[in-house]
Amino acid sequence: MPYASDHKQKSREKILTSARRIFKERGFDGVTIDDVMGDAGMTRGGFYAHFRSKGDLIAHALASEGPDEQKPWGALELLGFAELYVSADHRDRPGEGCPAAALTQEIARSDDETRTAYTDFLRRFAEVIDTYLGNDGNALSDDALAIMAQMVGTVQMARAVNDPMMSTRLLKAGRQAVEYLLPPEAD
Repeated sequence: MPYASDHKQKSREKILTSARRIFKERGFDGVTIDDVMGDAGMTRGGFYAHFRSKGDLIAHALASEGPDEQKPWGALELLGFAELYVSADHRDRPGEGCPAAALTQEIARSDDETRTAYTDFLRRFAEVIDTYLGNDGNALSDDALAIMAQMVGTVQMARAVNDPMMSTRLLKAGRQAVEYLLPPEAD
């Protein structure tokens, strides 16, 4: 019996969904192609019908992340979004969160294809913040970049420390810093 016409696309999406989550949970080096394919409910043999290499998968996984219609970004005020981003829930669930907060250090040591996909992701992220700030989108504002950097860095540090009280305090301080960076009408 032949596969449905959309079988290959659905298989690719399953692989990307698994890869995005487990890369953010374990890092690039902590995940094999077999791990991704097993998580997707597939065998390694099917991998190369979709991707050239693990590096190609990483770049595509990053390229498919970010603000889109499936995430609630458009319905939230920027401060509300920042409160969700800089939260214990996001800190504690890296596989379901933002790749910037989970993978920045690994991406810094990655190949150009991966770094380009990450740069594009950050640009889209900052553009969403710029939209909240009322900017026209012709160029990324320094305010959007500062807010994004504050949110990402806060979550990274809150995940890295082994003192739960300090982690909680970092999240609180990070949210306050984002609020400080917002224009007065957003407060």
